[in-house]
Amino acid sequence: MKTAGTSWTRRLAKGWLILLVLVALGADWIANDRPIAASVEGEIRFPVAADVLRQIGFGSNSLTLTTDWYQAKTDWALWPPIPYDGVRSDLTNGGFLSPFAAQDTGERARHLLGTDRLGRDVAAGLVYGTRVALFVGVGAVFIGLLLGISLGSIGGFFGNRGLRLRWSRLIGFACGLLVGSVYSITALAPYVQLENPLFIGLFALAVSGLLGILLSWLFNQFSRLREPVALPTDSVVLQLIEIFVNIPGLIFLLAVLSLAPQPSIGLLAAVTGVLSWPTIARFTRAELLRIRSLPYIRTALGNGISPWRVLTHHALPNAFGPLLVVVAFTAGSAILAEGFLSFLGIGLPNDVATWGTLLRRSREQPLAWWLAIFPGLMITLTVLAVQVLGGRRE
Repeated sequence: MKTAGTSWTRRLAKGWLILLVLVALGADWIANDRPIAASVEGEIRFPVAADVLRQIGFGSNSLTLTTDWYQAKTDWALWPPIPYDGVRSDLTNGGFLSPFAAQDTGERARHLLGTDRLGRDVAAGLVYGTRVALFVGVGAVFIGLLLGISLGSIGGFFGNRGLRLRWSRLIGFACGLLVGSVYSITALAPYVQLENPLFIGLFALAVSGLLGILLSWLFNQFSRLREPVALPTDSVVLQLIEIFVNIPGLIFLLAVLSLAPQPSIGLLAAVTGVLSWPTIARFTRAELLRIRSLPYIRTALGNGISPWRVLTHHALPNAFGPLLVVVAFTAGSAILAEGFLSFLGIGLPNDVATWGTLLRRSREQPLAWWLAIFPGLMITLTVLAVQVLGGRRE
């Protein structure tokens, strides 16, 4: 039974996460050293919007040629609430200025939450760090759910004898996966140098699928290979879970990041998601083992409905409830992992504003309390909010 305190806690958590999403989406309009709108010689320009369009591939660099809008001659300018971007230095106000210290900003706004050693604005760093934290958390959850639900549901619903496949298809796709993966890695790795592992993975998947279809058709010409065989899917899934559970997460993260020429947000989210799928798979498998023995599932299968349709339309939707707790812990763990790695200096590059990067800068000056308290509060409140919303309702 929900109490009034629990209801208010969930509302606060939901409001905090909604606020973070809005800040992440509008970070360029909240903290930027370019004006939102400005009039130059009677011509109205929108520098922030032009820069965002350029970053996503639309527009040209000529739209953002002005690099220092504070020195540009404008008729008028509408600035963001925080007129700093969290990366560029304000050396005049460097040297770890606290939020209450005297600041020589001239016509520019104060650094509301202080600066670091190079004069980078802490408030702007928190704004852009919100985008990184949410991207890592959501990306890790998406990859973990994709792998965990797929493997866990197949293992729990079909067991070791429920999924049957022809020998021709089994051998064909197995050979296609092996040959396609080896070909893709050897053919593309020298060119991309693991800077874009997602592209290599998608290309390998496409090549493996095409080879699998071709080899399956060839093997299907032999009558002996047309006989179906029961796949021990549950045993395979359990073995994969045991293997990944016994991999030390931190060591695996460090190994992958050390192989990458330059760690990226996408790579960090992908690795964290790969490490989190076994927990999701175990919960999904346990729920499907319970659900598949219910009367309505047995009735649907007895009436000749396709097992895949029963799984996707009836069994799997009823297993999502308990997964909310696991999803919440996955998102929180991903955010903590990014902050931890950036704090150690082995995560994202130093020129990427993240909450963990701000925490790392506090090590340079232990008396700079604002560099530890503000990002620490952001990480703590975000992880708590995610776990409160992910908790089961009584």
